[in-house]
Amino acid sequence: MATSIKRRLAGVGAIAGLSALALIANPAMGSAAITGGATVAANAGKGTITTTITGLNTTKAFVKCEGTVYRGDATVLDKTTKVGESYLIVGASMVAGQVLTGASGTGTSATFADGEYQVRTKCKEEGDVDYQDPIAPVRVTVTGATATPGGSSGLEGLLSGLLGQFGS
Repeated sequence: MATSIKRRLAGVGAIAGLSALALIANPAMGSAAITGGATVAANAGKGTITTTITGLNTTKAFVKCEGTVYRGDATVLDKTTKVGESYLIVGASMVAGQVLTGASGTGTSATFADGEYQVRTKCKEEGDVDYQDPIAPVRVTVTGATATPGGSSGLEGLLSGLLGQFGS
């Protein structure tokens, strides 16, 4: 009988140990997780960067996603290497306050000087203290940052400005 009790205790101990090990191996069970894919590309000749998110899934209510631009030579992506303001990534299916499944959206940066940059796509769910990074940072090369205000240049800009004078 003592041997039977020892076996039962050993079995209970093994199960408890395995359960504890599972929690240590996967502490994120039940915690926030944002998944999805994104493309990040410099808009040739415009000096801007566009981020497009597809297949965005959240486990909690969605708050927002944004693209943040950093110096191209940065080894750490933080406020000391950030360039300009972050830009929002928005779309009809990216509704704040809802759990998202397969959502998508697009965001375009302000104009940056020609050069190489790193772009970090980051998102938040309700209750997040920090942003989540569902997509790895991407390097892009910006060109054409000398566009005239309003994003038009050359003949197109001239015609747009001329038509604007006549109120059409």
